[in-house]
Amino acid sequence: MTNNRHIRYGPDAEPFQEKVRKCPAFIAFIAVACTILAALGDWKTLNDAYGALPKAVALGTIVCAFLNFLVAADFAKLKKAMGFFPVFLLLIAVYILISMYIWVTDFSRTSSISRAGQKILFQTITIIYAVFMCYLFEEKAVNYLFFSLCAANAAIMLLEMPRYGFAESITSVVTCIVTFGEAEGFVRSLEIHDITFLFGQFLIYYLMFAPRSTKAEKRMKRWGVILCVFFMLVGLKRSTFPAVLLVCIYVKLLRLPRKPQKFILATGIGLFLFFYLYLWLTRSGILVAFLESLGVDMMGRDVLWSLPNDYYQLSPLWKGLGFEAVTDLVNMWHLEGLINRAYPLHNDILRIFIELGALGFTLWAGINYIVYPNYWIKKHNTDTGLLYMAILAYMTVTYLTDNTAFYFWSSIGLKLIPMSFSYRILKSGSQERWRAPTPEESANEIWMIGMERRAENAE
Repeated sequence: MTNNRHIRYGPDAEPFQEKVRKCPAFIAFIAVACTILAALGDWKTLNDAYGALPKAVALGTIVCAFLNFLVAADFAKLKKAMGFFPVFLLLIAVYILISMYIWVTDFSRTSSISRAGQKILFQTITIIYAVFMCYLFEEKAVNYLFFSLCAANAAIMLLEMPRYGFAESITSVVTCIVTFGEAEGFVRSLEIHDITFLFGQFLIYYLMFAPRSTKAEKRMKRWGVILCVFFMLVGLKRSTFPAVLLVCIYVKLLRLPRKPQKFILATGIGLFLFFYLYLWLTRSGILVAFLESLGVDMMGRDVLWSLPNDYYQLSPLWKGLGFEAVTDLVNMWHLEGLINRAYPLHNDILRIFIELGALGFTLWAGINYIVYPNYWIKKHNTDTGLLYMAILAYMTVTYLTDNTAFYFWSSIGLKLIPMSFSYRILKSGSQERWRAPTPEESANEIWMIGMERRAENAE
């Protein structure tokens, strides 16, 4: 006979929840410290000296996960987290296989192998970090990452302050906020591209998706929005605010239909097809002419986008030059005096097509914009799929004119935020909601109470 006494009946009944083993405080401290130290690598002083090396500190989450497993060996929790690995490693496999094919068939393109290996390695680290952070903190992983990045950004501000003095630094920050991003000196030195773009992802999450059923959740949501706006302004990324606004409107509109899944997938397919049009508009010069007719300051992008035309073909048979080949081209143009500095291409769509070829580009776009949204919707729920598409749409705006597709922290956010959100959905799904007992359940309950009382009287 089934014992139903763990179910509380009545309007005041609380939902049943599975026992959750929280991450011990000392392990959480190590994970947060690793995140802050890795993010400090984006401080220009450290970045100029050590490059991307400090970001490898993020691998400390592996140690944290191991320690947590020793403290509480929860195999179900580990299996749930590890289940995300195959999904995200799909893109890593594409990068490796496509690049190896290019290098093997054209030995003249092997000069960028070392940098390509480093980029693939750090993209793999983003996956490891996101998965193990969610293993440690589950639905709270997004908050841990957010406050760690806030602490790192604040630390960079304090480290830069001695160069300019306290008064001048404060004046620079106030001017930046009042003028909506126009400032020099102290604030100019805080132009941390990657972390600032990540705060745009957080802003979308806290505005449109963060829970707000309790006072603590409402307070978290409010502080999340305030801090995101502050650090985005100080990071001199004014262009991200219109992108965030458009994405929030998009989320509002997609929540109106009864079945938004089709619209989410349609968005992904639409962007996937748009990229090919965008490539043609870029190569033909129509896009540059159109933007210039609107009075948009291209800031040298018109030159950068035209220089690669002799080095690739806009064809479905285009094989590609290999990962990081565009960096070689930019360095060559700089040595030849075509550009005064080795600027990045500022067009990730064009860059990925040149480097990975038509097949690699199609796989990259197809997996990101069609496979992943479908995965989040089918394996978790519609809101998780919408969250992923909202963040991806925001990042897509930056892909068109910037170099964010393989940014370390932006890549982490694109994985960790939907993943962490999905844990909340999984937990709410495992809760047993109150319902009126059936006659059979009522009889069983009365019978169990009677048996216990008889046993007590017999004693």
